[in-house]
Amino acid sequence: MADRRIYYGGQAVIEGVMIRGPRTMAIACRRPGGEITVHSERLGTVYAGPLRRVPLLRGVIVMWETLALGIRALMFSSNVALGEEQKEMSSGVMWTTALVSVAAVAAIFFAGPLLLANWLDDVIESHLLLVIVEGLIRLGIIVGYVGLIGLLPDIKRVYAYHGAEHKSIHALEHGDPLEPPYVQQYPAAHVRCGTSFLLTVVVVSIFVFAAVGDPDLWLRIVSRIALIPLIAAISTAR
Repeated sequence: MADRRIYYGGQAVIEGVMIRGPRTMAIACRRPGGEITVHSERLGTVYAGPLRRVPLLRGVIVMWETLALGIRALMFSSNVALGEEQKEMSSGVMWTTALVSVAAVAAIFFAGPLLLANWLDDVIESHLLLVIVEGLIRLGIIVGYVGLIGLLPDIKRVYAYHGAEHKSIHALEHGDPLEPPYVQQYPAAHVRCGTSFLLTVVVVSIFVFAAVGDPDLWLRIVSRIALIPLIAAISTAR
């Protein structure tokens, strides 16, 4: 029987990368003195259990996983940069950070484009066209945000690690050793990159929000926020 293919994911962190396998997460960060600090841990049932294979529920779990594991990895890398890698983030801080992040995403990337597009409500009579304009505004905000923060030197460095993470995952998935000569031959882009997921979310949101119809503005705002888990679930379906 052929071996089951294993998929990996990850993200760039401060002076390092986080790689997530089916049941384990590992973070490697460069300390100020140049040494590499590595931390690994087994993932809990929520991240690796059978619920993650349920088609629509999977999207909600992946969305939470991206937030929770991503925040933990970033906090660990920031502690390493400060020489405090033994310091652990409390669950209260993680929950607060995650909730603030969700609120910011909902306000800026979902409710914001709706309010901007609503200014054209008197000009554009077609509801579908208005939803498409809203989607284009959402896409513009995402692309603009990614491009603008990439101008910052520190973020440029993170983007470089982001490309290195993609190359490493390519090598892992092709069974090559994680050594520079093998890793460097692969492209910096990856089909399962989080940026690709965001673009998928934009396309899916157009169809979902078009199906909502054209109720009062406050109901449309509520729908944009309440339907985020559904959109994430559809975007991760495969």
